Amino acid sequence: MKAYYANNEIAWELIDHSVVGESTGELGVLEFGKELDFDIKRVFYLRGIEKGAVRGEHSHLDLKQVVVCLNGEFTMRLDNGQTSWSHTMKPNGEALFLDGKVWRVMDDFKENTVLMVLCDREYKYDQVVRDRSEFLKNLIGVNSVL
Repeated sequence: MKAYYANNEIAWELIDHSVVGESTGELGVLEFGKELDFDIKRVFYLRGIEKGAVRGEHSHLDLKQVVVCLNGEFTMRLDNGQTSWSHTMKPNGEALFLDGKVWRVMDDFKENTVLMVLCDREYKYDQVVRDRSEFLKNLIGVNSVL
């Protein structure tokens, strides 16, 4: 699944990555120039997520991310101002590229879910948008219909 803004920039895209089965477990691989087209400046993970928790509920002014479910599963709900989409993320060799301007909500976390996020900017330079009206204002340059 791939979604675009009105200006044809990618809002989000499901990408496959290699998962190599070994006798001692699995090795998942994401590489620059293959699955990733940006330099990684920050990696963070979520774990120990309580039942019924809702995460996200924000967008960013400018950020590129790839989200990978390492264990368990959860639902990712996305909105780019034109299209809404939800997808169950599982540890199945699938990752999700997200442009920062996309509004994201994560919920329906199963027990022991662990997810990892790769970002193109350091935390101190990230500008999070938590207000829906600000989110929509930030889309004016990419969605000519707004």
